[in-house]
Amino acid sequence: MRKFIIICFIFILSFIIGVDHSIALTIGGSVRQPLNLTLEDLLKLESISVRLNEVTSDNNFRGVFSYRGVPLKTLLELAFVQKEESGFSKSIDLAIRVRNKDGKTIVLSWGEVFYRNPSDVIIAFSATPIMPYHGNCGSCHQPSFYEPALNQLKRKIGFPKLVVTNDFFTDRSLEDVVHIEVVEPKDRSEKKKVENLFSSTFVVLDNSGKSIEINELSHYRQFAVMVKQVGDGRGYHGLKRFSGVSLVEILRKMGIDKKVGTDTAILATSIDGYRTLISYGELFMTPMGERIMIADKINDKPIKENGKFMLVFPDDLSADRTVKAISKIEVLSFKANPKIYIIGMGCADTSLLTLEAISYLGKADAYIAPKDIATRFAKYLGDKPILFDPLSNSEYIFRKNNPNFSEKEIKEKLEKQRTEDMKKIKDLIRQGKSLALLEYGDPTIYGAWQHWLEEYFNGDIEIIPGISAFNAANAMIEKPLGCNGSIILTVPRGLIANEAMLKSVAANGDTIAIFIGLKELKTIVPLLKKYYSPTTPVHIVYKAGYSHEKRILKTTIGDVLTVTEKEKEQHLGMIYLGPCLKDDSKLKPCLK
Repeated sequence: MRKFIIICFIFILSFIIGVDHSIALTIGGSVRQPLNLTLEDLLKLESISVRLNEVTSDNNFRGVFSYRGVPLKTLLELAFVQKEESGFSKSIDLAIRVRNKDGKTIVLSWGEVFYRNPSDVIIAFSATPIMPYHGNCGSCHQPSFYEPALNQLKRKIGFPKLVVTNDFFTDRSLEDVVHIEVVEPKDRSEKKKVENLFSSTFVVLDNSGKSIEINELSHYRQFAVMVKQVGDGRGYHGLKRFSGVSLVEILRKMGIDKKVGTDTAILATSIDGYRTLISYGELFMTPMGERIMIADKINDKPIKENGKFMLVFPDDLSADRTVKAISKIEVLSFKANPKIYIIGMGCADTSLLTLEAISYLGKADAYIAPKDIATRFAKYLGDKPILFDPLSNSEYIFRKNNPNFSEKEIKEKLEKQRTEDMKKIKDLIRQGKSLALLEYGDPTIYGAWQHWLEEYFNGDIEIIPGISAFNAANAMIEKPLGCNGSIILTVPRGLIANEAMLKSVAANGDTIAIFIGLKELKTIVPLLKKYYSPTTPVHIVYKAGYSHEKRILKTTIGDVLTVTEKEKEQHLGMIYLGPCLKDDSKLKPCLK
């Protein structure tokens, strides 16, 4: 007996200990606090255990497991679900889009997470197989029957895993979850004041544009339910008997259940703009879905004051999803179109990564990232693939890494590498997956990606700004850099090509901030001396944003070449010059 217990214990531990704790799960979208969580983070939160008998809609048995995890409701509360400002402030029309590392997407409704028991939907971090009570299955069944089933109990499960316990079929219980996004329907609803909240008819629209108008329910199967009406806002409304038809039946007669899948939802809207969202899975994959009702009677009397049709959720713990005077029911797809995200990762420390960037990291299925960014931000990337290092396509770096190549070889091999890398991107997009290019600082300020990526994918690119080295360097200088009105951002070639601008800026006493200029000092300093006094202050900020390496070198235009002669850092530095850098500089009153 003791031996049996030890063996079982080891078997169970294999499901827990074998997990990669570095895998990242991000939560973003309509939230105030985007989250990036590892399995280790999940283990620290209060968790619960649930049992799941896993059978998919194609009758594929996937085992019986006791899962341990954190309620999805808890995680969303930590992220502070919050809609953007809208006339309709309730969260009941929000969708929760969950995606795994293979790009598969399922949708939950806000209501089925927040108005049902927390154990109904969890993010699991471990599993224990439920073994048959009788160990000798061969006494009742042939090996061909029981061995495939027993093998499912030994399979490796990808964590984190979305576990939806209320679903009869477990198609929405998604393994290897990487991103959870709270999504608001594109068409915003404005809550309107309606004197007579009454609609004698409602329209049902499928995803192809086909529609039917319903003005009575007599040709559908009728049923009745008792509902305890308790609202989160106004409390107990009594025990009521609703009569009507199943929303599922209406949708099935239109063939909607066959036309859409688990990445879709149904949006029901009242004539006054009040609306709620119901997920496909909530309707068609749970026994309770059949009970979601279009009611035309209350306590056996026709609805007159709030109708004549109401959408009722008998099994919700709150009555807030009830929609009076329904005017429209429509199918919405929440399938994410593949995109390329250019994400600004900040200029140095991971603490400079924005919440928006964290959210968008989760949307990507793969990354393009320089090696040092991939290393520093590994905990945010999880185990998603990195297609290549974009710096390897730089001619300067390619030459440095291949010093023995001839000019012809450099040209040919570099072109071949760039073609292969571009093919990787196109193949990923063709698979319906999204990609994120991780850029230094703010990608819109001299971002190198524009020179090679925009040409092929212009229009499919979304840019997420980051904190630039300019911002971090400004904070270190601690001076009013715009004391005379303007701050000019440039690179050496910008100064050389526009000497007239330089003359004007110098005459006005504006501050110039130069990117990528350390290696070009010997070229630009003689040009600067033509228009600036040798005593004009110069500040060189090295490694701005790197908390343990950042520093400022303070000098003048006259001395800058001498004092920087022995400096080894030739890349990570911002050059500032102008009278505003003087210790006595002050903002002009008009700029206060």
